[in-house]
Amino acid sequence: MKRTTLILEDACIEGVRELARREGRQLSQVVNELLVEGLTRRKKKTQKQDFKLCSFPMGRPRVNLADRNALEALMDS
Repeated sequence: MKRTTLILEDACIEGVRELARREGRQLSQVVNELLVEGLTRRKKKTQKQDFKLCSFPMGRPRVNLADRNALEALMDS
């Protein structure tokens, strides 16, 4: 396990300390758990934002799309 120094806002560290006190756990355990939850939530959020193209039913075609001449005639009219 690695050691590091974090610079946290006062309200943030107080919230984490209070949570650790209430649960009877070490501060580092609570911080690790909160970081894992945040990273997991962010990863799921980015995965959900994939581009999706909307599609709509257009009904049956009025011409045989394989018949090039019929298709061209319909487009010219």
